[in-house]
Amino acid sequence: MQPEKKQQRQKQLVRLQAMDKKQKEQEELVLYERFFASEEWKKATTIGITLSGAVEVNTQPIIERAKTENKIILVPKTLPKWQMAFRKLDSETQLIKSKFGILEPDNGSDVPKSQIDLIVVPGLGFADEGNFRLGFGGGYYDRFLSDYLGETVSLVLSVQHFNKAVWPVERHDIKIKKLFNSEA
Repeated sequence: MQPEKKQQRQKQLVRLQAMDKKQKEQEELVLYERFFASEEWKKATTIGITLSGAVEVNTQPIIERAKTENKIILVPKTLPKWQMAFRKLDSETQLIKSKFGILEPDNGSDVPKSQIDLIVVPGLGFADEGNFRLGFGGGYYDRFLSDYLGETVSLVLSVQHFNKAVWPVERHDIKIKKLFNSEA
């Protein structure tokens, strides 16, 4: 792992943790509105999304809206060798805390990539130039997305937004197809 990336991840975590709660909630409302109005949202029937941690954009309102619109929600499950799969989130899903401290499904079957219309990709930082993201450091999403053909979007809070990457962009880093920014 590149030390510059590791340092930038630490800086971003501090920035996210220091973000004013009210400001974060206001920015999230803007992001939800933009996302729900998008073609990506409207066209998708099967959506992959994380169960967010405290510093991330709260994904619960997205999950609730998806349910009301009869969309299928899938959440990631980390697997050995830095692999990841998406599994259906429904009333049967049993959630456990992963080694990363996030909730993930403990049961259910892996859904093939070809059946996922849209993935909402999390991250710590996002750059307009190139649509690159600074992930959390495991490489799970980059590996998963390397041959994924569906749509990818990220919801970007102001403290996550960069005009261009201030971290090293590596050959294996996968671009996000569309970034939704909370700024005007």
